[in-house]
Amino acid sequence: MKHGIIRGYFPILFCCCLIMTTACVNEIASENSGSQEGGIPITFSVEIKKSVTRITDDEFDINDPIGLYALITGNTMADERYIDNLLLTCGEDRNLIPERDVFYPEGDNTLDFIAYHPYNPEGAQEGQATIPVSIHPNQEEASNYSACDFLTASKERIAGSGKSVSLEFKHQLAKVKITLAPKSSKEAETMKEDDPHIIATGFYTQANYDLEAEEFTGLKNAADITPHGEWEVESGKLVGKEFIILPQAINDGQIFQMEWNGRIYTCPIPTLETWEGNKQYEIEINTEESKTNQLNGLLASINGWSDGDELEDVESENGTQALHLSALSFEASNVYRVHLNGKEVAEICKEYLTGELNSRAITIYPVKDGMTDLENGTVLQLLDTDEEINGGKLQWDLPDNTFSYSEEDLPAIQVIYFDKNGTLHTDSVSQPAGINVVAYTLNDHRNPAAIQQYPIVKIGTQYWLRENLRADRYSNGELMEEQFVATGEAGYRTYEGDYFYNGEALEAGSMCPEGWAIPSTNDWESLDEYIDGDVSTLKTGEWGIFDIDADNYDELKVTPVNNKTMLCIKPLGNWSHNTDNPNINVGTLAAFWTWDYEQNELPEKTVFFIGESNEVVKVNTLSDKMTFYKGLSIRLIKK
Repeated sequence: MKHGIIRGYFPILFCCCLIMTTACVNEIASENSGSQEGGIPITFSVEIKKSVTRITDDEFDINDPIGLYALITGNTMADERYIDNLLLTCGEDRNLIPERDVFYPEGDNTLDFIAYHPYNPEGAQEGQATIPVSIHPNQEEASNYSACDFLTASKERIAGSGKSVSLEFKHQLAKVKITLAPKSSKEAETMKEDDPHIIATGFYTQANYDLEAEEFTGLKNAADITPHGEWEVESGKLVGKEFIILPQAINDGQIFQMEWNGRIYTCPIPTLETWEGNKQYEIEINTEESKTNQLNGLLASINGWSDGDELEDVESENGTQALHLSALSFEASNVYRVHLNGKEVAEICKEYLTGELNSRAITIYPVKDGMTDLENGTVLQLLDTDEEINGGKLQWDLPDNTFSYSEEDLPAIQVIYFDKNGTLHTDSVSQPAGINVVAYTLNDHRNPAAIQQYPIVKIGTQYWLRENLRADRYSNGELMEEQFVATGEAGYRTYEGDYFYNGEALEAGSMCPEGWAIPSTNDWESLDEYIDGDVSTLKTGEWGIFDIDADNYDELKVTPVNNKTMLCIKPLGNWSHNTDNPNINVGTLAAFWTWDYEQNELPEKTVFFIGESNEVVKVNTLSDKMTFYKGLSIRLIKK
């Protein structure tokens, strides 16, 4: 095959006892510094007053790491440190266990303590007071979200005694809560089912924190933040999404982008001189789905851990000028269409690129007169590699279903723009055009009372439905007969929401919406060639052994499943004439109809996928023991 690559809050108090159990040498001041170690151990008592983010159940989690500095009173971080970045670990029963014993200095010297969480092994470099702090852009993952918080505590002029040192921690980052406000409680329930995907764009994710000045400097690495949590309906509104950010100014560089039912909506964030640390901000967005891809407006309020101020209403933007790719969830479809002035100008895909690339990718192609130009694509992001070879030209050979890629030396592209002519730009332009972005789906209207919407996935030069057909009538609206036992008459069967059709049904009428078809044997073979025969890239779900009667059954193994193509073939089984078990082989195989377009009939063979094989299996179309056809799934392909 030809896959050419051309190289070209409220404060927090802690109440845990610090137990000194180890006997290692501590990082303390040297003997000739004038500050000698005494015999009084340093212990801490901490108590949680309220916790909001990182700390769970009003306490640190087991193994949570805390860093500790101690300075002789009068010294700074630039001077010699009495205790230098000591690691304290939260153990059982909320005990803080140091990595080595520490003691107060001899004489009348007192100590100033600075503590922080989470611990950084590098700490503040010699002569400096700053440590790097970062937040994770993808806070949807619980582990990423919980790791984002940053807390500090300080205590001055502490003399050696038998009393514990009480440290008061506070959050230095800000929490932002998002509320979506539809017109009614009923619409809120519907919107929750739609599960809108929202991101906050343009926020800095890295900075330095000065432990003495208690401020952030050197903000950098702006990224898109995906919030944590799940939508819940509360008082007729959607709540439950939140994210943590570094304190920073809010200006025109930050916006919300939301994908809702396959459309992209954009709203600005109210301008504010700075979002402060140790505060919680609540932003309420008035939402109404519309054909113009805009929200009705944005109402934002700001709440600290105590009192809050209210911000002005902000009108949402008409369309989108800068499209942040992380706003695209690719849940409604693997393909989006970009609209400019009512015309389609581009197509964005999440697809699998085989060969040397062997990576899922986000790609974009021009659209002219409704036709996608696959010979002039661009790779925006290669998702399965850290190699910075993005931004190159992706050119498809349509007859051969192969591609060549001319690499560029760019990191993953995060934001794209279009000018007034509909030309793509990966760098900002002075006057970007307003665009609308809509998921490209098949909307099947054969039953007006139950319109079915199907996601689409591009694999090579082919466009497939990402789901099996779910239709109880022919494409002209004529009802098919639902059968519970195969009789030899045209009909279909449902089983746990999945649809299976017998061969007689395919012969009796058209199953396909306009522009779509039952794949031919050649279509399946072209797909098989594109994936180099690796069927694992097509499968998803849990698969088992199909051929239990095989002589070597004990030696059979389930082949790998990775679904890199995102075709999402599941082992749904097939419909049988067996009256006791009309749906068989669930969990072990998937079976699909093919069609012979030259003879306009069912071919002799159809396509099966089984758990123990990593190949496309061809099976006789006719049932072995009956005079009627078996019942299989239908997966459509775009003509």
